[in-house]
Amino acid sequence: MNKILIRRAVENDLPAITELFRSTIQSINSKDYTKEQIEVWSAGAGNTKRWQESIEKQHFIVAEVQGVIAGFGSITTDGYLDFMYVHKDYQRVGIASVLLSEIERKAISQKNTEIYSDVSKTAKGFFEKMGYHCREVVKDKAVNGVIFENNVMVKKL
Repeated sequence: MNKILIRRAVENDLPAITELFRSTIQSINSKDYTKEQIEVWSAGAGNTKRWQESIEKQHFIVAEVQGVIAGFGSITTDGYLDFMYVHKDYQRVGIASVLLSEIERKAISQKNTEIYSDVSKTAKGFFEKMGYHCREVVKDKAVNGVIFENNVMVKKL
């Protein structure tokens, strides 16, 4: 595996970030969710205002491998891990672990006592391996009228 460079995301990264978001959901998460859920979830890539605000207001980082954005993650000032996605072609090579380590360092520097996140069925096992536990399973989260099951994962710092 080539060197993974972690850096702050900038607005010019948005096309690559949103395409990575969409394609990862459609190819990786599709094994755990219905076609309707995948369509609604991946359509979030088109919410440009939300992406711009997240990059501006959160600690939003990207992982680059040879100039390609291979993953991204973000954390809010109160310790909410908002985004954590890895490109479908860069799964299982350490990208998520490197991103999560940087997110956790940021949370510690922000003096957060815990990190919490709404985690997909697909990513739950990864977070458990990284020391997170499931605080609750939310089975009725609606996005544009479509019901999702999410895991509220937490790690004490």
